[in-house]
Amino acid sequence: MIFGDRKNDLAFIIDGRLIILIEHQSTINPNMPLRMLVYITKEYEKLYFSKTIYSKQLVKIPTPEMYVFYNGKEVLPLEEKLKLSDAFLEKCATLSLEAVVKVINVNYKQGAEILERCKVLNEYSRFIYLVRKNWEKTNDLKAAIKQSIDTCIKEGVLRDFLKKNGGDVMSFLYDELSREECETIREQDGYQKGLSEGFDKGIEQGIEQGIEKGIAQGTAALIELCQDMELSRAETKAQIAEKFSLSEERADNYMQQYWK
Repeated sequence: MIFGDRKNDLAFIIDGRLIILIEHQSTINPNMPLRMLVYITKEYEKLYFSKTIYSKQLVKIPTPEMYVFYNGKEVLPLEEKLKLSDAFLEKCATLSLEAVVKVINVNYKQGAEILERCKVLNEYSRFIYLVRKNWEKTNDLKAAIKQSIDTCIKEGVLRDFLKKNGGDVMSFLYDELSREECETIREQDGYQKGLSEGFDKGIEQGIEQGIEKGIAQGTAALIELCQDMELSRAETKAQIAEKFSLSEERADNYMQQYWK
């Protein structure tokens, strides 16, 4: 379904009683409850937004169920729930609005119950599994996709679909998996850059802290020496300010700390 630039993968109604929204993702987006709320609101608006909602009679609406089918590389549990309320700035004992999205890990061999019940989804999961395995072996994405398509056709996995749409599947998967790989590389580069910058900043802070500690120790020793020589407080302050290039405020702070 498409609403301007907002799109979800699949939406359908069962017996007029349930409205099901499904989105497929290879990376988990924590904002899915908010996105699904937008999708479901648009569906209700399309179905029921008319003068009838202003009547005195209760308008019955299908019960929403929202799912994400996950098949990315990151290790995730078989099932988990994302809640809209997790994003609320203020936590309340009683919620006026909630949206719960069930995330199901449909990666091949992970044991998701839905894969046993849905033959097409199970075959799709195996196909993606083969593509990734072949990609790891060959380091050639196009060759990996082609090899996986050929293998699946021979094994009867999505056979009719792949025979008819193999070229489109090749093009689409290549674009999607290339994008996925680029995002992973960017995340890794960002991590390394952050690590490097943090290391450099840590060294810089360490040097600054070392200099500050050295100045503190130096002023303490000079103040003690000036007192031994029976210099006045004002004369001592002038000495440390000149010796360590201190502002008047910093010189006063050191005098308060070390003048006895």
